[in-house]
Amino acid sequence: MRAIILCCITAVPLLAGLTAGETSTQKPLPKLSFSTKDVDMLVHSSKQVNLSLSSEPENSFNVTFSFDQEVLEEVEAICFPRSEGSSRLWQVITLNSTKNGKTLFIAEPDVNGSVTSDDAYIRVSVMINPAINVGADVLGWVYTIAWDVSFLPQIYRNWKRKSVVGLAFDFLALNFIGFFSYMMYNIGNLWIPEIQDEFQARHPTSVMHVRLNDVIFPLYALLCTAVQIVQCIFYKRDPSQRVSMTCRVILGLLILVEVIVLIIAASSDLLQWLDLLLCLSYVKISITCIKYIPQLYMNYKVQSTEGWSIWQVILDCTGGSLSLIQMFMLAANYDDWNSVLTDPAKLGLGLLSIFFNIFFFMQHYCLYRGVKISPDVTTEKPINTDEKISRKSSGSSKCSIELRGVVNPDPDAHL
Repeated sequence: MRAIILCCITAVPLLAGLTAGETSTQKPLPKLSFSTKDVDMLVHSSKQVNLSLSSEPENSFNVTFSFDQEVLEEVEAICFPRSEGSSRLWQVITLNSTKNGKTLFIAEPDVNGSVTSDDAYIRVSVMINPAINVGADVLGWVYTIAWDVSFLPQIYRNWKRKSVVGLAFDFLALNFIGFFSYMMYNIGNLWIPEIQDEFQARHPTSVMHVRLNDVIFPLYALLCTAVQIVQCIFYKRDPSQRVSMTCRVILGLLILVEVIVLIIAASSDLLQWLDLLLCLSYVKISITCIKYIPQLYMNYKVQSTEGWSIWQVILDCTGGSLSLIQMFMLAANYDDWNSVLTDPAKLGLGLLSIFFNIFFFMQHYCLYRGVKISPDVTTEKPINTDEKISRKSSGSSKCSIELRGVVNPDPDAHL
C-alpha cells in the first residue's frame, strides 16, 4: 500500500509537467497583419501595402476585404496557400482611391480559430490636396498667434493705468480654470499614446484636429491670465471688485466633477482616459459659455468699456474665426465632416468666442462709444465727456465741475 501511494505522489507532478510541456510547445496561431496601420493617399492614386502571415498555416485559406467602396476601388480576394518550409508568407495589396474620404480597410480570413486577424486593418485617408493640410497648419499658427497676442493689450492697459477698475475678476478666475483644463485636454490627445489609441479605437476613421499650436496656446493663455491676476492684487481696484460667490460655487463644482472622473478612470474600467479628456473639454466649453458674461455685465454696470481693451476682443475674434476655418479645411480635404464634432472643445471655443465678441463690439462701438471711467471714482457711476457733474464738498458746500476734455484719454478711442 505504501508503495502504491508513493507511486501516485510521484506520478501527479510528472503528469502535470508533461501537460505543461505540451501546452508550452503548442504553436501560436498564424497572425495576419498589414505592413502599416495608416495610409495617406491622393484622390485617383494608387498605393501598395503588404499583408503578411507570421507563420505557415495548417491549411490554405482565402482573405476578403471590407471597406467603403466610395473611397476605394474593389479589391479582389486573395489566397494564402499552405507552403512547406515557408516561415513567413505575404501578399501585395494594391489600393486605388476614387474620392476623398476616410475608411477602415479590413482583411477577413475565411477560417475561424486557425488564424488571428485582430490587427489586419488599415486606416486609409484619401485627401484632395496635401497643400490644404499645409494651409490648415499655417492657419493654426496664425490663429494661435492672434489668440496669444490678444492677452497683451489688456495686460498693457492695466499697467499703463496702474488700475484694474472696470475689469471683471470673475472673468479671470473662469479663464484660469478653463485654460488649464483645455491645456491638459490637448496635451493628452497630442502626446500620450495610450489616449491616442483609445481615440482611434473609438473613432477609427476620424481626423485628430489637435495640433502642437493647440497646446502652446492654452499654456501661454494660462501664464497671461496669471499675470493679470497678479496685477489685480497690486494695482488700484474698486472695493466692490472681487470674485463673486456664484463664480466660486461654479468653479468648485466643475473642479469636483473633474476630480471624480479622474478617480473613476484611474481606479476602474468604467471610464477610459479619453473620457477624462472629454470631461476636461466639456468643462472648458462650459466656462467659455459663461466667462464673458461678468465682463459684459461690468461694462453695462459702468456704462463704459474703458477697463476692457477692444484689441483683446478684435484678436480674440480673429483667432476664433481662423480656428473654425482650419477645422473646416481639414474636414473638407478628407470629406470627414463628422470629425468636427470629435473635438468639442476646439469647436465650441471658436463659436462661443465669436458669439460673445459680437456683443463686445456693440458695447464699444455703439452703446458706450466715447464713455470714460475716472480712476478716482468707483465703478458704480460712469463719467461722460461734455457732462456737468455736481458733487458735494466737505461740509455743506457744493461745487460744480465741468468736464471739458476727455477724462483718462483712451488710446483705443479712435477704433
